[in-house]
Amino acid sequence: MTITQKPLLTPDLSKAARRELTLTQSNVIAETGIQAYKLKQFEAGRFRPDIASLKKLTDFYESQGVDFEKLQANVTSALPAVERETLAQRGLTTHAKPGFLISDDIDQERVDSVLERMEENDQRVFELIAQEHTTGLFGGASDASEKSMRELFGRLAENHLLFRFLQGKGLVTEAKDNPSTIGDHLANWAKDSPLYDVLTLSDEASGLDDLEG
Repeated sequence: MTITQKPLLTPDLSKAARRELTLTQSNVIAETGIQAYKLKQFEAGRFRPDIASLKKLTDFYESQGVDFEKLQANVTSALPAVERETLAQRGLTTHAKPGFLISDDIDQERVDSVLERMEENDQRVFELIAQEHTTGLFGGASDASEKSMRELFGRLAENHLLFRFLQGKGLVTEAKDNPSTIGDHLANWAKDSPLYDVLTLSDEASGLDDLEG
């Protein structure tokens, strides 16, 4: 008896399955309970979720009648024969997009928490930049607009720190009561982040020793 291996779920297969079912990402997130950032980052080609999340997505699509073998054939039909034979086994998207590598030294739990926070920051950034700019009594930005701008730049800065952390290049060291460098002030500012304990690395782990040496 011949057993046909089911195609591995790739970003393009996930998008094709959604389109076949006329579902948005929000629809799939609501139906499966998968974390929003996982589906969005996955379909953007920047992140591969854990096996359990991929299985949850695959099972959901199949429960809605998606035939992945036929869908795979449609997605890869324009590729050269050699690539068509190996694409599913390799789990690659058919349209390569720029991305970034995540350090092997970071465990999956921390990766998940960092990506979830980055998604939360992105959503808040879009809310903030859509706000109306108001002026104060004597001109210039009002207190409300100043507050929103500070939060906006803080969210953007935090996402940069989180991004560099995922690459294994942590910039945040332990906060000090008496800061002596700009980096110390950065660490004190980062204490407000809910992921401060994740971001905080020793000088050796963060690579700051190499920079200072």
